[in-house]
Amino acid sequence: MAADWDTLDWTCPTCAASRRKACTTKDGRPRPTHLARRLTSILLQFAVRRGRGQPPAERAQIVRSLTAAQEPDTSAREGYLWHQAADELYLWDQVVAAAGRHAAAAVDDHLDGDELRDAAQQAAHRITQARDLLHEWHSERAEYPLDEELLAGVLRPAPSLLARARRRGDLRRLEADLARRPVHLDRPGGTWEATWHSDGALTANRVDGLCVRGWSATPDAAEQALLSFEATSRHRPQTTLTLHDERPEAPAACTDPPGIGRVDVLRAFDADRAALDATVAAVTQLQRAWPEDEISDRVRAATAQLQASAPQSPYFNLYKRQREHDWAFSESAAWVRTDAIVQAIDKVWGDFDRSEASRGPSWIPRAARELLTTKPEQVAAFLRHHLAEEPAISLGVINGPAGPLYNVSSGGAHRTHLFRILGLPWMIAKLYARIPPRRFDVASVIDTAKGMTEVERVGRGWHTLLDRGLLHGRIRYEGAFAVFDLDHAPAPWLLGDVGLASAYNTAYERVYPGALTELGIPATALTGRKAWEQWLYG
Repeated sequence: MAADWDTLDWTCPTCAASRRKACTTKDGRPRPTHLARRLTSILLQFAVRRGRGQPPAERAQIVRSLTAAQEPDTSAREGYLWHQAADELYLWDQVVAAAGRHAAAAVDDHLDGDELRDAAQQAAHRITQARDLLHEWHSERAEYPLDEELLAGVLRPAPSLLARARRRGDLRRLEADLARRPVHLDRPGGTWEATWHSDGALTANRVDGLCVRGWSATPDAAEQALLSFEATSRHRPQTTLTLHDERPEAPAACTDPPGIGRVDVLRAFDADRAALDATVAAVTQLQRAWPEDEISDRVRAATAQLQASAPQSPYFNLYKRQREHDWAFSESAAWVRTDAIVQAIDKVWGDFDRSEASRGPSWIPRAARELLTTKPEQVAAFLRHHLAEEPAISLGVINGPAGPLYNVSSGGAHRTHLFRILGLPWMIAKLYARIPPRRFDVASVIDTAKGMTEVERVGRGWHTLLDRGLLHGRIRYEGAFAVFDLDHAPAPWLLGDVGLASAYNTAYERVYPGALTELGIPATALTGRKAWEQWLYG
């Protein structure tokens, strides 16, 4: 029998649960996968997965026979045929793409088959778009809005017209949601000059020289792309926005605009002389305090002390788990407080699990010795080379009510561990904005396998935080599952489960003492996980 993750690839013929969604009872509560869905998945996944070893023509025959053999199920919930049609398109886009690859390989000795493969991939992409449109339009119209004015009087719209209505509906809802967010930003932020292009590319410069580049689906989202680079999550950017083209009638397609590069990191490194001088002074102080023959012992003791006093927080992936499509992202480069980096990939300070011995636990003492034996007059150049000229450390920004926290997002774990262990005050990094989605659903916040009790607890916690002014927005329900339509979260980790929220509360109080109490959370609720649970649910 197929595993659950295979079974969920297919629409359920009994309850019409769409792809990747669990089966439900008639009142919307989750239930074990229906037997009919399991049996259907065994047949259909054979064509897509286990048929991959067959030539495309034979795979096409398998798909044709399977889809033709399925007859309307009159006992199924209304709308199943629409899902069934979308599933058949899913089969065909796999086969068409495989046919293109097969044809390109077949002529490879005599012709350049790239055109054949690319043409098939384009056709498969169009099939995929048709499948997604069919699914969205029929099954989840409340989740995927339409511009009804565009469809007025049209009884049977063409897919192209329907797709245009979908894009315009997305834009209208996005703009309405964004209009509510600034109301809760009660402090004036930095002064920005920003430029937005019709492809969504965004460039902004703050008066103090900070440069931000990114992308936003609409000019109205530019402000959200800048919020992570304000002093706190409560500061509103004072932005003068220039449009290079007319306002779009649909969200800009997500592109890969020019980002922050090595030149930008070097410029940011040189721009903040105070941060550089403070870091050089801290290195020089360690050079005086730690004899060269004691560096390894001192590093070992500092590592143990850091692990005991400031263990790492869980990785903040709350935004990535939401169903919402991207509508803005941005990046910059700046010096950041080292103690505000609360997660650095390897969960224990100074302990690296790497296949190369040179990148394992011995790296920290060796790198510390190299830094602390550098001549004082060469320390600034040493830092410039290892932090700015080499690939930059990449940090995700999680802005809060008194300032940001950071997670290492891709590169730079070793250097981050080194700076935290040595207690150096500042480091230069490339920063990636983490922009809160507009909607959070319980199923994407917790593991629903924990059961309905945990599902209900998270929804109840959201109500408490909303009533106490710590979150701003509206809560609605899809069956038994709470959905939070977010306007503003000054401390966004509060949207997570108890473990994530309490861990980040502890880290935030350590970096910004008293900030959460000023926000409205009593100090007694910040002493640990049990205290947080009691305050939130008691």
